[in-house]
Amino acid sequence: MKSPRSSLYLALLFAAPRLSQAWMTMSIASGLPIRRSVAKFTADPLPDGAVSAAVEAASMAPNHFLSAPTRMYNLGPETVNKLKALNEDKAKMFDTVPNWMLVTIKTEHLDESGGISAKLALEDHAAVSCAIQNFMQSLAEDGVGSKWMTGALGLDPNDIVKAANVPEGELMVGMIWYGVPATPLAEAKAPKRKLGVDELLIELP
Repeated sequence: MKSPRSSLYLALLFAAPRLSQAWMTMSIASGLPIRRSVAKFTADPLPDGAVSAAVEAASMAPNHFLSAPTRMYNLGPETVNKLKALNEDKAKMFDTVPNWMLVTIKTEHLDESGGISAKLALEDHAAVSCAIQNFMQSLAEDGVGSKWMTGALGLDPNDIVKAANVPEGELMVGMIWYGVPATPLAEAKAPKRKLGVDELLIELP
């Protein structure tokens, strides 16, 4: 008898034969417990293929009508230096982060003010959030730590996308710091969640 996980892999294999082998061996069930928000990294190189596998995992996030609203920009030193110049008070902290992935939303459904309050824009935003989770989860599978940053950067999101030369109309959803963690993920303690399974799950008649 095939295990549920084996059945899932076979279904993915037939539904999407072009998926990489790295993504096909990813295990959400075993990986979820080891993903942690990491802020301290080493300068060690990333495992081969870890980033491409994570981006591929991000691309498989559910999205309404396959709208593909996710865009990802891997920032190089020149772009990071632009961000440091925008907030010199945090420049030293920024220097400790080895890798930066800017994730934006590209959607045709922004509201009149250019925001995401419209229904379809909110659906696209949810899809990008799922993509970020997949990206970070895949990295964790390869022992790579990450942290989803927004306001703590101390930078206006509009200034960030401008510094990264992001096409007009795209909005920042998050900046993902990632790299080899100073403390292995398996040794990192998970913060206690405010709600347990019994509180999150509501059984209806």
